[in-house]
Amino acid sequence: MPYPTKTHYSEHFTRRELDCHCGCDAPPHVEAELAKTALELEKLRALVGMPLHINSGYRCPAYNKRIGGAPKSQHMQGKAADVSARCSPSYVAQAAEKVPAFDNGGICRYAGFTHVDRRGYRARWEG
Repeated sequence: MPYPTKTHYSEHFTRRELDCHCGCDAPPHVEAELAKTALELEKLRALVGMPLHINSGYRCPAYNKRIGGAPKSQHMQGKAADVSARCSPSYVAQAAEKVPAFDNGGICRYAGFTHVDRRGYRARWEG
C-alpha cells in the first residue's frame, strides 16, 4: 500500500501520533516532511527490532514555544521525532546512527527517550 494515507504516514506510524499535540493541522509542506520522517522511523524500527512509541512528532510554533522547545526545533518542520521503546535510549541512539538520514541529522539521548531528526547535517548532544 502506498503511503501516506488518510490515517498513516507509513506502515507503523499514524498521522495522529506524529501530529502536533495541540490538535492543530500541520501545513501541507510539513505533512510532506512528516511522511519522509516516518519512512526513516520505519528503518529505525526495523534496526531496533521492536515497536517505537512516538512521544513527540510535529510541533506547531505556538506549541513548541509553550513547552520550551528550541526556537529552531526540527519538530516544527516535521523533520524530528522523540521516540521510546522497550529498550534503552542509548540502544535506540546507536541504531539511529545506522539510518543515514539520522546519522546525517540530530540524535540525542534523554533520560526516557531518544530524539532523532533529519536536519541534513550531523548534530549530537546530551539531554
